[in-house]
Amino acid sequence: MLLVMRKLKQSYFNNNEFRKYLLYALGEMALVVIGILIALQIDNWNAENVQQETLKNYLRTISRNIDSDLVSLDEIRAQRISDYEQGVRWMNFDRRGDSYSVSEAIFAGDLINRAATLRQFNASSSGYEALKGSGTLDQMQGTDIERLVYDYYDTVARIAASEQNHNDLGRLLSLQVWDGWPDSFEFWELTSADALTQDRFESQQDKFRQVLQDSATLRFMSRPTTVGSLLLEYDKLYRLGSAFRRMVATDSVTFDETTVAILDGIHDPSRNVGQPDLIVDGQVAWHSHHLVASDANDPRVSYEAAAAGLQSPYDFNSFRRIGDSLHLAFRGGAEWAGVWLVAGADSTSRQAPDYSMYDTLLLELKGDIGGERIIINMEDMEDPADGSSTRYELMLNDEWQSYEIDLAEFETADLSILSVPLGFVFLETPVSFSVRTARFVKAD
Repeated sequence: MLLVMRKLKQSYFNNNEFRKYLLYALGEMALVVIGILIALQIDNWNAENVQQETLKNYLRTISRNIDSDLVSLDEIRAQRISDYEQGVRWMNFDRRGDSYSVSEAIFAGDLINRAATLRQFNASSSGYEALKGSGTLDQMQGTDIERLVYDYYDTVARIAASEQNHNDLGRLLSLQVWDGWPDSFEFWELTSADALTQDRFESQQDKFRQVLQDSATLRFMSRPTTVGSLLLEYDKLYRLGSAFRRMVATDSVTFDETTVAILDGIHDPSRNVGQPDLIVDGQVAWHSHHLVASDANDPRVSYEAAAAGLQSPYDFNSFRRIGDSLHLAFRGGAEWAGVWLVAGADSTSRQAPDYSMYDTLLLELKGDIGGERIIINMEDMEDPADGSSTRYELMLNDEWQSYEIDLAEFETADLSILSVPLGFVFLETPVSFSVRTARFVKAD
């Protein structure tokens, strides 16, 4: 029986028809498996494409949000710079007189109004919040654009916190001002002093002095000049946003040379590298510099001047931006006077960055009438404040002219610790001129 079965089995498997059927069946099974694998691969590919397209849609939404942000940012930055310059003009160039003119009263009232205005930048974060909750963040992991979007919204958060602190302090200082506000003196009499009769205006001079020389009012009026660090954050956010928009527009997740150049323009004080642009189109780089003005008649500098009651050689129009230039005016009447740009966003953060990589100071200047002589000055951190640092004299025309000054001319200035990258010094003779550009440059 076993022998018969072995013979039948051998005969069965040796049958050509069966072998053909078996091979066909195996082939069909292989095709089915391959088809399944291909279908799974296509599904995975489609799913990945869907995820990528979903991510791109989120990034496009964020980019549109940032478009709106940068418009708002331009507006609030311009407002803060205008407020800042108003504060600089009053706090540094007040006549220090016993009485106030109508224009001075109006100017001071406007500055108080500006100090009382609570400004807040509000970013559009709907796209970013949707992206975080979408589960598609893994698609960005480890890419340049991931780090960029995180940095952008981290900066937004820092700005919000800084502005909140700034506004909270403003509220506190304003309460101190209004608590000390004199009776029978209306605020509109300051802001609209030109509406007062001459007799009323003169009779209110003691109130003007009481308000405008009060320490609480002065602290409040100086508040707009304390936003240098905020301006630095605004500048960083603008550059981060511009870089992100470019990456989305070019459908890229890695930095190219243009994007790197945008981000390299972010000023980082911790790097201790000197900011080359001091004044551009008459606009001081307030995010990295603050202003100091002084003169021989300043009672804070000279006890003799205080005793003699000498007048300031400045008024609040001695420093003002007009169009695309910065106008400076020294009225004379002081043995010396000066206006200096100091490295650091505010007076509490004076720095001494390294400018040794530059070799030329480029200036665009124009005298009011031509023939003005001005003295250019720069000082390092170790220079004594006694006028002994190197000075470089220029004669101006009544037309715009570019001046390229070799930094080697400033022999006493150590460029590696330059705390005052630019100063204008005046000696007795009145002088008025305009500055359009002040920039450090490297030789080709």
